[in-house]
Amino acid sequence: MRPAPVLVATALLTAACSSSVVGDAGPVLASSAGPLTEALATVEADAGVEGQVRIADVAPTADGRFVVLLTGDLGSNHRGVLVELVPDDGGLTVGTVTEGPAFADTGEVHVADDGTVVALAPVLPEAGDPGSGDGGREQDLALAVLAPGAGEPELVRIAPDAELGTPDLGTGVLSPDGATLYASLRWTVGDGTVNRLAEVDVASGEVRATGELGVPTPGQAVVRALALHPDGGLAALVGADRDVEGEVEGVVLAQYDAGLRPLGDPVELVGAEESRGYALEVLPDGAVLASVLEGDLDTGRALLVTVRDGAVAVTAKLTGPAGIDLAVAPGGEHVYVTSGSQGRGPAVATVDLGTGGTVADVPLCADGYPVGLAPAADGRTVLAGALCTDDRTARDLAVLVG
Repeated sequence: MRPAPVLVATALLTAACSSSVVGDAGPVLASSAGPLTEALATVEADAGVEGQVRIADVAPTADGRFVVLLTGDLGSNHRGVLVELVPDDGGLTVGTVTEGPAFADTGEVHVADDGTVVALAPVLPEAGDPGSGDGGREQDLALAVLAPGAGEPELVRIAPDAELGTPDLGTGVLSPDGATLYASLRWTVGDGTVNRLAEVDVASGEVRATGELGVPTPGQAVVRALALHPDGGLAALVGADRDVEGEVEGVVLAQYDAGLRPLGDPVELVGAEESRGYALEVLPDGAVLASVLEGDLDTGRALLVTVRDGAVAVTAKLTGPAGIDLAVAPGGEHVYVTSGSQGRGPAVATVDLGTGGTVADVPLCADGYPVGLAPAADGRTVLAGALCTDDRTARDLAVLVG
């Protein structure tokens, strides 16, 4: 799941031990993709959509288009809208707008190689289900599956667990063929959270397999982001409580095989006791690149770290607040990072992974937060979502950067 638009909480390596070595990142592969230096086009993501919605996530399609997911809120405005954006001569044209399920909160969107769109977000429980306001569950995690050529998406609820019921929240990564969502599912149990890995059948919502996170903690552990290794298995960026009360969180990288079983011990990504993880990507050589904040939200240091063969290296020190989303350029020479916070507008930075330097920085608007990052199929541009509050006017923007 791509992260929500606030700065708090979108590769399978060889088995690694819990101790790690901090040093210089290893070599990366060359690429013809260069820095992204300008905003080529900007559109209102909710243009032509009636009613109040907000941008939740963006995703690329294999044929060069983009999909934007717009949602409502948990309180009363339950919406789900899929908007197609088509690049055209350096600009963006709004294509098909499809009304979807009544999502109850922000979510994420994925697109399979054949063009099937899969959105993941909560919906309200079905009529007659226990819980709407009476102490039971208040929302169900569901998929909206829009097949190529279909006029509307199909709502597919994630199947309930025998003991925990239907999950409330989750984040996932879609298999290339669109048949399977590898997900981190979350249930609210009392004052706590249960978090498990799952293999979900997209067509039916059936949970075919589950796995424990395997991250020791005196409190709770929650997956912040997932990535698929092309040969099978998962990498997960996990926030683990350092104390029983859950007041201090640290970030680790956990690895799993194709059966969702942990591989080795989780790897600590920074030396500080307090840290947060935001996004991770797989580099062409199989290493994992992660965006983390070392320290607290007010004074912490934003970093890109690389884990290669169990060794952790600080690859780049970001000039702005924590990197919320990542996209690796073809070949792996550069990585595109979105960042932003209140008082400092969202931007897309290009980081040279060979030197660790930020070689370009493109602002999206004067104030607001980034919401999702989608690299184009040809690798020459990215689409960045932004929730902007310029001049006290809230706008949901989709910005093509190249």
